[in-house]
Amino acid sequence: MSKRWLEIFGDGRVYEIKDDLAIKVTETNGQIKALIDALKFSVAKTYHIHPPDKQPPDVAERRGSKHINQEGFKLLTAFEGCELTAYDDGGGVWTIGYGHTGDDVFPGLTISQTQAEDLLIGDLEKFESYVEDAVEVQINDNQFSALVCFCFNVGPGTEGFGGSTLLKLLNDGDYQGAANQFPVWNKVNGEPWPGLTRRRLAEQALFSGKPTVRVLKLTEPIIQGEDVRQVQKALIKAGFDVGSDGIFGKETDQAVREFQQQKGLTVDGIVGDETRRVLGV
Repeated sequence: MSKRWLEIFGDGRVYEIKDDLAIKVTETNGQIKALIDALKFSVAKTYHIHPPDKQPPDVAERRGSKHINQEGFKLLTAFEGCELTAYDDGGGVWTIGYGHTGDDVFPGLTISQTQAEDLLIGDLEKFESYVEDAVEVQINDNQFSALVCFCFNVGPGTEGFGGSTLLKLLNDGDYQGAANQFPVWNKVNGEPWPGLTRRRLAEQALFSGKPTVRVLKLTEPIIQGEDVRQVQKALIKAGFDVGSDGIFGKETDQAVREFQQQKGLTVDGIVGDETRRVLGV
């Protein structure tokens, strides 16, 4: 296993060292939150703080950096809620899109769906980097993307993906054992949660090379995501009066039933393969 550690310099920059070579630098600008993030999104176990006169190392060009694929991005946006107007997360942190925070988010800010996805792509970079660093065996694009989706949800570090049995089994070369671990992470306050169960099974399917399309219907808790939004847009195009908020509520359920009746389909409010085909999504 390669040796990794962090070196923190007086100007706030954090360098990640692998086998005596600086492979990454994070600019914290003296902000505590940025420093905490730099520590959290590193697989290094130790760090050194240097005196102000210490010269920082040159960073080697990083090669082979991977990114989530289209199937993974579709999966993630299907399960992550998206808000196009900035909101207080309850702790005084202004948030927008798919959980994006930062100095660029402020009260009254509104963005488009495309902007929300662009912000998400940027936010995913540190999760992609973390997964790439943490995994020590060969994985394909679907496996990598499933792990990024998983890490984005449960978090990095020892309390999340970094300390999971899933990662340990994978790094031991037990791919099937790792795949079997996805459904274990489906609980909220110790109790299984249907939304998380559906997400874990979708991540597991993608990891196993069998990406699935969610069956959409009115459930409790309510299903939401980009796949719901696409169905709503198709219903609007077909002439139905329904919002495109990505939430499968009673209004969307009613529109689906009316569409199914109009097209001679089974009227059950379930958006499965046949309803998707006729809708064109």
